[in-house]
Amino acid sequence: MIRAIQSIEAFGIFDDFRWSSGLPEFKRFNLIYGWNYSGKTTLSRAFRCFEQKQRHIDFPDAEVQLKAADGTTYDLSNPQTAPPIRVFNTDFIRENLAFANGSANPILVLGAQDIAKQQALKEKQEERGKLPLDMGSAHRRMAEKRTAIDAGLTNYARDLIKNPLSKPNYNKTNFEPVVDKCRTAPDDFLLDDAALRECLSVYLATERKPTLSGSARAISPVPPAEKKVAEVLRRVVTASNPIPRLKENPAVESWVNEGRSLHAGATACQFCGQPLPRDLLTDLAEHFSADYENLMTEIGSLVRTLQSMHGEEVALPSKGEFYKELQGRFADEEKKLLGLIRARRSSLAALGEALVQKQTKAFTSLKCPEIEDPDAAIASAIQDIEKTISEHNARTAQFEKKRQEAFVRLERHYAASFVRDQKYNEELRQIAALKVTAQQLGERLGELEDDIRALERDLSEAAKGAERINELLLTYFGTNDLRIRVSADKRFEIVRSGAVAKNLSEGEKTAIAFAYFVTLVQDGRHPLADMIVVVDDPISSLDANHLFNTYALIKTQFSQCRQLFIATHSFELYSLIRDWAADCEDKNTKKPQQDWKYWSVYYVKRTDDGEAALEEIPKELLRFKSEYHYLFSILYRFDKAGEGAFDHLLSLPNVARRFMEAFGGIMIPRWAGLRGKMAELFPDKIECERVWKFINYYSHNTTVTRSLKVPDLSECRAVVHACLESVRKWDPDYFKILEDEVTQ
Repeated sequence: MIRAIQSIEAFGIFDDFRWSSGLPEFKRFNLIYGWNYSGKTTLSRAFRCFEQKQRHIDFPDAEVQLKAADGTTYDLSNPQTAPPIRVFNTDFIRENLAFANGSANPILVLGAQDIAKQQALKEKQEERGKLPLDMGSAHRRMAEKRTAIDAGLTNYARDLIKNPLSKPNYNKTNFEPVVDKCRTAPDDFLLDDAALRECLSVYLATERKPTLSGSARAISPVPPAEKKVAEVLRRVVTASNPIPRLKENPAVESWVNEGRSLHAGATACQFCGQPLPRDLLTDLAEHFSADYENLMTEIGSLVRTLQSMHGEEVALPSKGEFYKELQGRFADEEKKLLGLIRARRSSLAALGEALVQKQTKAFTSLKCPEIEDPDAAIASAIQDIEKTISEHNARTAQFEKKRQEAFVRLERHYAASFVRDQKYNEELRQIAALKVTAQQLGERLGELEDDIRALERDLSEAAKGAERINELLLTYFGTNDLRIRVSADKRFEIVRSGAVAKNLSEGEKTAIAFAYFVTLVQDGRHPLADMIVVVDDPISSLDANHLFNTYALIKTQFSQCRQLFIATHSFELYSLIRDWAADCEDKNTKKPQQDWKYWSVYYVKRTDDGEAALEEIPKELLRFKSEYHYLFSILYRFDKAGEGAFDHLLSLPNVARRFMEAFGGIMIPRWAGLRGKMAELFPDKIECERVWKFINYYSHNTTVTRSLKVPDLSECRAVVHACLESVRKWDPDYFKILEDEVTQ
């Protein structure tokens, strides 16, 4: 149980409040009376910070300390330790009443938690409404990308494989798996231009060509012949009796040697017919010896050998006999070989010419000419040609296999080209991302469905309290005219006489909120006997007809709570609760409150410095049944106080106005406000205007600047004295009775 508010700092008008030593402690029941703007609601907000376990949003630096009966102190640095508290004030009404107005029927949602759930339900329903659109967009984009990929696959399959390679049944279904195999490393499958042409040639060669024979190497090596020629050229003929003129003239020598056979057994010259000189043939025979004859014979044999070698050729197939992809290579190899053979023939010719020259220079040693020996190059060229022939023959032997291998390479090349050119991997990643997005949206939609069902179920369960609220509303209004029913969408709906209620008054809203508050306090989460209940102005905006109903609700519903605080500006409600306190205290309210057992009664007011103060209730408010007597006592004591300080200075304009309104209502019982009765109450026009301006201006101090402005003391005294004199002049005996009452 809370015994005192030790202190309040930086909390609105309670800027530096300290519990005074003479102030009675809180008891089980506590009544706080004060006019509007005196600080009652601020006190309730301080208690509500402990209810909500957090500082007030408008006063984040505020400090509040509550002292419990056992000496424990609760403060806002650790509000969680405070006992369970429930507070009814304007903040509770604002947070627990939500009306949707306009063309739609007004819908009421009760409870801060229910309002939050209803807002969450609305947001989740809106999100649920958007998700199918987002999912549709993701699926549509996936479909568009998939369609584009399928179109590209179809085009590539048709335009690069089916038609050019004559594959009539080839389509996207055949092509796509190859693309998927190549997409991880497309560069590994791409062909350069030469390889692409070769593969196309292999595959497009539909005619199976015959097997080719290897090249017939019917060609003699040059080095052995060169060696023999060199030996012959180095040889020198030896004659027994050489003839100088012939030796010195090789051409003549050759001509003579050739003509010797024509003169065998002859006595006359076959050329000129003259008789042959005696011993001529013998001399010639000695000149042209056997060695000479042997040399000439050998030279002739070598010349014939070289001529034979010169005519040797390599048997080659024709270019057209090869497969198309090999024809270019064979042509190059053939050209190279023929060039080497021509070089060989040139070398042989050079050797032959050297031999011819040797025939005329048998008696002279000649050097063998240097020649190019292309034998090894010819052998290598022939080997290359034989490889090409072997490849051709292998093609023939494995014709279909090679075509299929070429097709596989072509297919992979075009698949890799598709991956590269169509950005296939990026498109697949985007499709995968969209698929994940769509899946997540689908999962979120499922979560939302579960959340919405749970919220609808919770709201439906919350609606079970509607009947309890209706019971309390019946207590308030005495009829079932205003009720709460559950609408089709499981929300609360206010109805009046069976129809949707419109234009609810502020009093009706307050009544509904207080009925909900009572239901909330009794929701079973905490036993009522453990709960501290704070009620601030429960009859705000309610007319007098409902005053007793409100009082009855408070007394019957909260009398068993652990501790009760009631704050009100209504003197009528204050009087009813004061009587409740008097009954509990055996009607002995004149003894000091420190001696009361169950109740403490306080007065909250604004001091002249603008701050709020909590005091023990003035004895006049305990004695009198009417606020009227208390107002008179304040004016009377101020008028008699002289020049001394007076703590009601700030509230005097309001006190004077309220008292004169009550006095005017009693003495001039006709319909008219105070303004309409001022001329009768104050016949002097100047005094009338002065009093009216004072009490009208200073009593309506709802703005910040006016609330901080203290009335001039001398002006207050003049106006207060004028008000009391107005009562005295109106009825001296009546004034004397009032005077006696407040001075006893």
